[in-house]
Order: sequence, then structure tokens, then C-alpha cells
Amino acid sequence: MFGRSSRISAVVFSLGLLRRCHLFPFLEHCSRNNAPRNDRIPFAQLKNRIGITRVSFLFILSLLLSLPVCTPEALSAPPSASGDEFLVVDCLLPGQIRKLGKRTTFLTARRPIKTSAGDCEIRGGEYVSYDRSDYATALKVWLPQAQEGDATAQTYVGEIYEKGLGLQPDYVLAAQWYRKAAEKGDARAQVNLGHLYEKGLGVEKDPSKALNWYRKASGLSEGISIESASVSTETQKELEELKKEVEVRKRESESLREQLRRTQDQLEQTRKELERRKSAVETEQQRLEETREELERKKQLAESSGDEAEIKRLEQQLNKREAEFEQQNQKMTSLRQEIAKLEGEAENSRRELAKLSQEKIGEEKKVADYGGPKIEMIDPPLSEETRGLTPPRIKTRAGIERVIVGRVTAPSGLLTFTFNDREEKLDENGLFRFKTLVQSTSTPVKLVAIDRQGKRASVEFLLTPEAEVKPPPPIQEERESPTSIGFGEYYALIIGNKEYAHWPRLKTPQNDAIKIDKVLREKYGFKTKVLINATRRDILEALNDYRKILTEKDNLLIYYAGHGHLDEKISRGYWVPVDGETDSPVQWIPTFAITDFLSGMSAKHVLVVADSCYSGALTRSAIARLEAGMSDAARRNWLKITSDKRSRTVLSSGDLTPVLDTAGSSGGENSVFAKALLTVLTENKEILEGQKLYTQIAAQVAYAASAELEQIPQYAPVQYAGHESGDFLFVPQ
Repeated sequence: MFGRSSRISAVVFSLGLLRRCHLFPFLEHCSRNNAPRNDRIPFAQLKNRIGITRVSFLFILSLLLSLPVCTPEALSAPPSASGDEFLVVDCLLPGQIRKLGKRTTFLTARRPIKTSAGDCEIRGGEYVSYDRSDYATALKVWLPQAQEGDATAQTYVGEIYEKGLGLQPDYVLAAQWYRKAAEKGDARAQVNLGHLYEKGLGVEKDPSKALNWYRKASGLSEGISIESASVSTETQKELEELKKEVEVRKRESESLREQLRRTQDQLEQTRKELERRKSAVETEQQRLEETREELERKKQLAESSGDEAEIKRLEQQLNKREAEFEQQNQKMTSLRQEIAKLEGEAENSRRELAKLSQEKIGEEKKVADYGGPKIEMIDPPLSEETRGLTPPRIKTRAGIERVIVGRVTAPSGLLTFTFNDREEKLDENGLFRFKTLVQSTSTPVKLVAIDRQGKRASVEFLLTPEAEVKPPPPIQEERESPTSIGFGEYYALIIGNKEYAHWPRLKTPQNDAIKIDKVLREKYGFKTKVLINATRRDILEALNDYRKILTEKDNLLIYYAGHGHLDEKISRGYWVPVDGETDSPVQWIPTFAITDFLSGMSAKHVLVVADSCYSGALTRSAIARLEAGMSDAARRNWLKITSDKRSRTVLSSGDLTPVLDTAGSSGGENSVFAKALLTVLTENKEILEGQKLYTQIAAQVAYAASAELEQIPQYAPVQYAGHESGDFLFVPQ
């Protein structure tokens, strides 16, 4: 009995040491760590190994699990100031204890999930903390399930290879894993694969294939196009190179055509010469035959008369004719050879010309895939109220100078831009700002942009004094409504950091947060949580709370106003909480940690609005766009599809540059970005998609900020966060 008691005590002691009473890793080890079912150790063998009965063992387990020291509260370490236990990790949970029949008990394979570090610890899981130096530590969690064909795991493996995690990214392997998941219909993988094709990473750059994958992810055949806004210098250079290649192909084709023309002319002349020679040879052959016959007759007469000199002369004459005939034959043979050679050259030229034509068509298609010019109206916005009128009519007052603001994008380069048939210049960001006097009658406005491909875009509308504006014709189709489409519940986490312990104090974040909270609650029905002067732990804990409570029907907006920092050496952005130090990033929150939270949330749509920088975004090509001029039925269908698709997007007040803390040169209680955001949200009267929100605030921010510091807002899906081509939708109450 003493021996058995000792064994029981040893078991209890061992279990107590294992992960602070987390029993599952121990049991999992006994089941040979993910072994096939036939290789798992049944409970009977486990019982024999430790020398106790099943009843006794299960009693010990129950007793241990009921002890106070093994409760989650007791097991959890004291809350840390950093809040690291809230960070999202790749967690490998222990297998589940299952029973097969009356006699066999076994453990299932370990299960990978994304959860918080604290939750992973409480559930006895395994995760890697602070060590992402190689693929192995991250792949250990997801690769086995990916190899079994799980599309979600395959997507995560692709992201692991694309990130690199301490090594150079392996885009080729990333593309292979993305393709496996994308072909199974995984929208997240389809967006990621489209991004690789758009950028030419691990695959040959192909905008057409990128477009196809983006469209598959969105479920829309239209409304998706390769990003033309904010065309980068790199993209512009690529386009210039493509256009140069097209020109080279054109010149080579023209040269080949000229060469082919010369060859064909020479071939035609040679054929004519051959025909002439052939006719001459036939004549010479006839004369030769006549000479032979005449020689034969004269030879017979000469032999009878004994005239040897005549016979010799006739033989010489015959030999001469035969030699001339042979020369003609040789010339004909040479001409035939020359014709064969010229025909071969002509055929080669035709093949090369066809090849160059195909290459030129391919290069031209690549250039065309970047899209033509676009004109985005900022002010006045062409809203739903104008859709029933052609051209749209904008209400305004007569006798005033109305400001016209917008942006032109032309990936292949802008050739001309005209305002009411008068050529105008754009600023370096493609923005325009004109004034026009509103007459007592309708004042037409016509904007036309033509790019270097000859493609054209135009916008026309009328500035009409209010008394002249006629109401649009009644729309027969049912208009969209929140109840008919089912947009879900809306939540907002609003952070305004003003009072810093170590960083300079900011002027506007608190006011920005309060006003944005007000408009979101009162106009759009958001359930909000406001954090003023939040620490690192405050922010991470709030994000973790939303990660746990949000469902796949919910929407979350995260607004952050405060200090941000960019580590240029590693291209990593940070949000700086009020307890962050200036010379150490320990208390800063890297934007990739925010991305991990977005990826781990069940919420349908998540929009990060950062009055700061946010590194780590995709291009805007993966966002479905609501095209102008859609019918109500088409718009309702677009809204329904977009509402159903998962989205993870970020609207930041700048790219990777500092942003203004005041409302431009005029000062004010709100930042430039927050003021524009509040204006658009307050004045909006219809369902507003994130893309349109960005369009309407972009020029306002750029113009307000330009006098002191260039500031250009950015809008794009967040990379590695699970974006599926949807978009965030603001629905007025």
C-alpha cells in the first residue's frame, strides 16, 4: 500500500508541476504527441504505467482540478503593467480527452488557434513568446493542419512565409500555400495571392490575375480595379518601363516589316528572273536540238565528201551551244536556291513579326491593366441626392464663388486636364482646387482628364441656385435600409492620448476623441468605449475584450489619436501610449500587434482610424468600390455583398510621415484629420463606405496641411489581418 501511495503522490506532485496544474500537456505526451489513433496509448496502458486504477486516477484529476491553487484566478500571474498577456499569439492547445466505447480513452491531436497569451496559458496551451527568429517556431503550430488540407491553416502558413519572421520572406512558398487555400475558396488567401500577383512577389507580375483573385474574393465581377489612387514612384517607373518596352516592340516590328517587305520584293524579282531564264533555257534547248540535228546531217555529208574541217567546226559549234545551255541551267538552279532562301527568310520574318506582335499586345495589356484616369470629386460630393438627375445638379447660392475640389489619378501618366475646356495644372498629389462664379441660372462644370494612353475620364454637373433645383424623379425601386440588409451591431473603441509622461503633450487628441464619440453614438448608433490618456495595458485590454465579445455579425471601429513612431530601419510603426518612454519601445504598441488583434477577431468589419501612421497595409485594389451611376437594385446588391464580406481596413491621417496636431495654419481644437473626418461624418446622409469616406477627407486634409507639413491620408486593407474584399459601412440612424 505504501508503494501505491508513493506512486499516487508522485503522480500528484508531477501533475502539479506541469504547467502549474495544467494536466493536458502531460497526458498528451503519454499519447505520443499527435500519433495516429492506432498508435495512441489507451488508458489501460497508461494505468499500468503509473500503477493506479482508472477510478483512482480520474478521482485524482477531479480533486486536482477542484483545488483552489488550480483555478484560473490562482494560476494567473499578477497583472503586468505592460498587458502582454492580452497580446494575440499562435497557440497550440492540448488535445481533448475522448472515450471510445467502454474501454478505450485517448487524446486527440493538438489544436491550433489564435488567442491571447493569457488565455493560451490558462487552457494549458503552448505558444512562443518573444521569439520569432525562424519559420520553425511559427510553422509548428499551423503546418500539420495545413498539410492535412485545412484552408485556414494553409493561409496562415502562406502568411508565415511571406512575413519571413526573422529571415528573408519566401514569396514563392507563400504563393504556393495561398494558391492551395485560394482554390478551396478561402477569400483571405485569394486577396493575399492577388496582392503577390499585383506586386510580382514570388510570381510573375500580372495585374490581370491579381484582378481576378480580388474579384473572386469579393464575389463581385465589377467594382474591383487595380489601384490607381496615390500612384507610387515605383509603379510609375514600372509603367514607364512597360511603355518603353512597347515602343521597342513597335520599332522592332516596323524594322521586321520593312525587312519582310524588301525580302518579298527581292523574292518577286527573283521569281520573275527565274521565269525569264526558264523561257530562255527552253528556247536554247530547242536551238540546241536543232543544232544537233543539223550537225548530224552535215556530218554525214562531210563524211561522204571527206571535209574534216567542216565536221570539226560543227562539233565546236555544238559544244559551245551545250556549254551555254549548261550555264543557263546552272543559273536556273542558283535562282531556285535563292528563291528557297528568300522564302525561308520571309517565313522567319513572319514568325518573328507574329511573336513581336504578341509580345507588344501583352505589354500593352499590362499597361492597360493599370486602368485609365479617374476623377474623384471631394467638394461638392456627388451624392445619392443627385443620382436621379442628368447631369447632376448641386444646390448652391447664386452670386457666390463655389469652390470645386477633387483629385485626378492616372497610373500611365496624365496628358491633359481641363476645367470647363480650360487646361489646368494639378499639384504633385493630383489634387485640384478651383473657384467658379455661380450665376443666377445653372452654371455648368465640366472636368476632363486624358492620360498618355489616350484614355479619357470626365465629370459633369450643374451648380444650380436653390430655387431652380427640381426634385429628382421618384425612384420606383426599394431603397436599401439597415433592416433589409442586416448590417449588424456597431462598436467603437476611441482612444485620445494627450497627457504623456515622457513625450511632448499634444493639444487635440482628447477633443478629437470626445467629438468623434458623440457623432458615432448619436448619428450612427455605435456602442462606444472612450479611453482618454490610455496606458499600454488599457489599450491592449480593451482590444482583447472586443476580441472576446464581438461576433461575426458585428462591426468595430478603432480610433487612435496620439503619438506615433516609425522605426525606419525595420519599417515598423508604433502607437505610443501615455506611459511609453522616448528612448525605449518596450511600452509602445507595434502596429503588427494591432494587426494580430484584427486577425483574431470574429467581427465582420473592422476599421482602424489612426490619426497617426500605420505601417503594414496592402494596396486599395482589394477593396470593392461602389461605382457611380448604379441603379438602386445594383447598389442594394453591392451593399449586401460588401456587408457580408469580411473587411480589415485602415484609414490613417498620413503615410509614414509626421502629422499635424492642429487644424492647419488657423489652429483649432481638433487636428486637421479629425476635423475633416468629423465634417464628412456629420454632413453625410446616406450609407457611406470607407472608400468614399477616405476620398472625401483626403483633399481637405492635404490642402489644410500643405502650408505647414505635407500630409496625405491613406486608406487600404490591413495586411495579414484577414481582409476579404469587403468595406466598412457607416449607416446613419
